[in-house]
Amino acid sequence: MLLDIDNAYIQYGPSVMAVQGASLQVAEGELVSLIGQNGAGKSTLLKAVMGVVPLHSGAITFDGSPTDARSFSTVRQRISYVPEDRGIFTKLTVGENLRLGGVTRRDKKALAADIERELERFPVLRKYWGKTAGLLSGGEQQQLAIARALLLRPRLLLLDEPTLGLAPIIVDLIFDVVVRLREEGMTILLVEQNAVRALEVSDRTYVVQAPGRVLGCGSAAELGKLPAVVDYLGFSPSDVRGNSHVR
Repeated sequence: MLLDIDNAYIQYGPSVMAVQGASLQVAEGELVSLIGQNGAGKSTLLKAVMGVVPLHSGAITFDGSPTDARSFSTVRQRISYVPEDRGIFTKLTVGENLRLGGVTRRDKKALAADIERELERFPVLRKYWGKTAGLLSGGEQQQLAIARALLLRPRLLLLDEPTLGLAPIIVDLIFDVVVRLREEGMTILLVEQNAVRALEVSDRTYVVQAPGRVLGCGSAAELGKLPAVVDYLGFSPSDVRGNSHVR
């Protein structure tokens, strides 16, 4: 298993336990999504994988290595994270942001080819190459954030609410990109507020209820058989239109 979160407890401050006993797994090549209401602990789990927030107890391992080990490095392990706020450098240009995505790489010729590939994937970034990133629209900034993350050539891509607040046409573009990346063999862990779209594109989906408790996991059809999941979501995942692209 590439990513294994085992009975994770995550605490904010002296008394707020944001995640209580969450367990999930992501196999290499899978697209796995986390869905649930705001405040359920989904984003906190991604931050824990990156080491942004520490575990109170439990364990997180990536390719067999504990992520809280002193020697563990998300850069060396090639884990890319696109946070909810996108994390771009607003005072730098689009081109400068992209080059920073590959700053740790020494294969400069291959990096240049990868940048070109991302400009083909996201043509708006070529158009605005020299534009200050802070002047881009929300959808353009999200495309920049994803493109920059991909320049690490990640083994695992973490996406936190990538379609939040975006226009429907950009939402479609982002989900199309996510599906294509998965088809190319990228391993993706996706936190997404749009539960229906997440169910449509994912190999497996975890339904998370505050405080970070997993109500169920599986395909849309499997989740639809769990009354607690149906009650929590307010609809049956079984009714989501087919996932024809899923292996």
